[in-house]
Amino acid sequence: MAEFFVFVYAMASGFVLMTMQRNRREQRQDSPMVTMVGWGLFSLSSTLALLMGAVALAFALGVNMPLPSDFSAPLF
Repeated sequence: MAEFFVFVYAMASGFVLMTMQRNRREQRQDSPMVTMVGWGLFSLSSTLALLMGAVALAFALGVNMPLPSDFSAPLF
């Protein structure tokens, strides 16, 4: 399921970046919808980066976080 969300995120961000680049090259304004989707993707990226950074810092400092019982992925 995560692969699907990563794929959708990559397609949406690629579309937004290519659309904005084309509009800048043709000296046109971006549509409000493209701008809003761009800000949404930026917010999603920033939030996930901060959350993952906090988890990495917690693991580095040795904080014991409870994991689900069926969590089987090795951490290191």
